[in-house]
Amino acid sequence: RGSSQRIKKAHGHQAPFRMEYSRLDASIQLREGLPVSDSYLIAVLGALLLPSIWSAGFSLMVLRLGEPARAATWPVYVARIRMLNLLAVPAWWAIADALFESVPAKSWLSAWPQTVILILPLSVGVTTARLLTALMGRRIDELHWTTGDLLNFALWSTLASTFPLLVFASGIDALDEWRFSGFLLGLFWITAAGFIARFSIVGLRFAAGFKPRLVKSGELYKRAFALAERMGVPFLGVFVVPAGPGRSINAHAGPGFVGMTDTCVHRLRGALLDFVIAHELVHSQRRDGRNHLRIAAAVYCSMGALTLTLTRLHGIWQAPVKYCVILIPMMVFYFLSQQCELAADRASVEFTGEPETAIKSLAALNYWSGGPEEREDLSEFFASHPSFSRRIDAIARMGEVPVERVNKILEQFRDEADGAQSASQ
Repeated sequence: RGSSQRIKKAHGHQAPFRMEYSRLDASIQLREGLPVSDSYLIAVLGALLLPSIWSAGFSLMVLRLGEPARAATWPVYVARIRMLNLLAVPAWWAIADALFESVPAKSWLSAWPQTVILILPLSVGVTTARLLTALMGRRIDELHWTTGDLLNFALWSTLASTFPLLVFASGIDALDEWRFSGFLLGLFWITAAGFIARFSIVGLRFAAGFKPRLVKSGELYKRAFALAERMGVPFLGVFVVPAGPGRSINAHAGPGFVGMTDTCVHRLRGALLDFVIAHELVHSQRRDGRNHLRIAAAVYCSMGALTLTLTRLHGIWQAPVKYCVILIPMMVFYFLSQQCELAADRASVEFTGEPETAIKSLAALNYWSGGPEEREDLSEFFASHPSFSRRIDAIARMGEVPVERVNKILEQFRDEADGAQSASQ
């Protein structure tokens, strides 16, 4: 782009010369390899197909395992698929920008806005991959999702993650133009990315069956109210959320309230339920969710500002910068989220004074949700919660519970849970 502008300054802005220069550039591309338009077409097909290919690959790998191993291995593969989908965003951004700068004026690509080319192919590809992953999850976990439910969930998942990241990347590209109109356009895209992500998370919850119901009586309400009063946490109410077709077992918190799926209330009783309620009340008191979003927004804006100082980088340095702009804020967000989870575990144990009960409660949540016990790859850096083994180790160290005792607690719980599951079948 820079050499083209220097030639234009030297020879004026005559249309014939621009046409000859573009033809010369196109002929050089033909001699060196594929034309730029053909290279871009291959890249677009890659963005559309590669996410589905690695999703299908992991699905075939898990199908080769026996029945008991499938349920245990599939959550690990899902975490890896999710990580690859995230890593694909900066990779596609770097490839798309590099190729779009060299597109000939009369190429079919020149008729499409760069923003459309950047956002749509990978969004469609990741949505398809998520649908394939959800279909396999329905088969392995024997869930009651319909195909329409899975498609709705896949669409909202993309709108809550991949799509806003690509919109954010478009905003950074607009800021790189160093014009006032480019600054306004970039600011618009970056702001839009934040709103899309925020509202799509709400849509994703409803797609997963999130339909909260306020509870003002019963064991859950009494325990939550008593614990909030003892902890000094302002408390407005407790919500019970239907587990939905995915039969999820989860709990969450907001300013002044605690919410749990009905499966969580059914599976946890007594002191085990108290630990989860206390954990969520700590989140509510500290307003962790709101603080996470503010920090993530600040880090993304900081990385965007840093990008403006690096726009003169060329060649191989552009890709690492794009990876940093996308991945560093995400890793900061997930790191802080994991630290808040560990802090909430610690505060709950300090309040209840029962580390062994906390271990049993986390074991129950992990067992009935089908989550992996540990993560041994990079997917740990892109998870909102620490792995089960990390949380158990932290509680055991804090409560001075010996390793032998922890292993005995977990073994005893698994035997009881396996017996209960066999009896229910």
